[in-house]
Amino acid sequence: MNGQETPLAFGDILNGGSKGGQFSGGIVFVGYGISAPRLKHDDYANVDVKGKWVITVRGIPGGIDSSAVTDDEQGNGAAKAHGAIGFITVPTGNFLNAMRGNPDAVKRRAATQETIRLAYNNEDRLPAVTAGPALADKLFPLIGETSESISQKAGSHGEFTPKDLGATLTANIGINTTTVKSQNVCGILEGTDPQLKGTYVILSAHYDHLKTAANGEIYHGADDDGSGTATVLNIAQAMAMHPPKRSIFVIFHAGEELGLLGSLYNSDHPAVPLDKTMVDLNIDMIGRSKPAGDTNEKDKELTDPNTIYVIGANRISSELNEISEQTDKDFENVKFDYLLNDPNHPERIYYRSDHWNYAKHGVPIIFYFDGVHVDYHQPTDTVDKIDFDKMTKVGRLVYETGWRLANLDHMLKKDVAAQAAAK
Repeated sequence: MNGQETPLAFGDILNGGSKGGQFSGGIVFVGYGISAPRLKHDDYANVDVKGKWVITVRGIPGGIDSSAVTDDEQGNGAAKAHGAIGFITVPTGNFLNAMRGNPDAVKRRAATQETIRLAYNNEDRLPAVTAGPALADKLFPLIGETSESISQKAGSHGEFTPKDLGATLTANIGINTTTVKSQNVCGILEGTDPQLKGTYVILSAHYDHLKTAANGEIYHGADDDGSGTATVLNIAQAMAMHPPKRSIFVIFHAGEELGLLGSLYNSDHPAVPLDKTMVDLNIDMIGRSKPAGDTNEKDKELTDPNTIYVIGANRISSELNEISEQTDKDFENVKFDYLLNDPNHPERIYYRSDHWNYAKHGVPIIFYFDGVHVDYHQPTDTVDKIDFDKMTKVGRLVYETGWRLANLDHMLKKDVAAQAAAK
């Protein structure tokens, strides 16, 4: 930097990806790292990143629905398409403060942290490193920002100015790899109509959860996602008793908690054709209710016994949203809460369960979710806390919605801007 060579020790730079080797190249800041001219935004338009590292900011610029940006237009896809050799993450905000406050803990974590990816997908990924505080402080002035300004701009979807930083990074990355095998569990209930049985309604949930804790405690996962897998199994049984016209594809995804891996695999190597798939009805946590008088801050967005978050129904097909709401009025009268469907909601729930890997290919989806609660991803997510009446009511609603869709005489019309996510 600035014509001087600066040796970097472990802690100044940390492995942040899953690819080893020696990589050397210049450094270019590319803002959000989105290259989508069709959406009138291209962070790569005025910079040359070929053979160089790129620094990107986590977030989305104003005026763009992130569900409309494809994998090829952001992150690894965009960087690789423009010839970049790798990513540098520059920590900001609380992450940077934590690194400053306990550098030894950060180094220990970096040395032992697992990065889990599908084997076929990992081959196409660029190497990635994270800058430690000392390196970050050297990069901020070159970018023309501070930790605080980057955090503030990204939080308000502000604009960044991409630029070549005039610096070069050479990194030797060491990786230990282990291959493990898992599997999705799926089945097909063939439809009764000779023409429509070649199209599908997907019913999905994930059957994995977290590892056993270091002290031996078990993460039971009763709500996340025992409630979803049990409900999908019951819906499938009900459908089998009186099959609809379309075929029903039932899938229990593996590896959701590790990064939606099971659904990513099935959307990249679909067991049934995605262009013949009408909808994915995904259930991930429908078994908990907020008790009356509960003031726990961690239960703030937990739904009550007659309410469920409905996410994604209007993102690709307005017809799907209309059918969803009408079916509820006709049968169950569950209150639909659309708070978490807001594209600008900070929790970005739309992207955090298996339905997303189908939605990004343009498949209409509905995600049913009771909300984050005090026992979310804790050993205390146990079956004694399940509201079985609510779980049953939402399960009936999903069955009734799926049944109506599986007997519809046409495929859902895709008429919403988010259909641009289809590749």
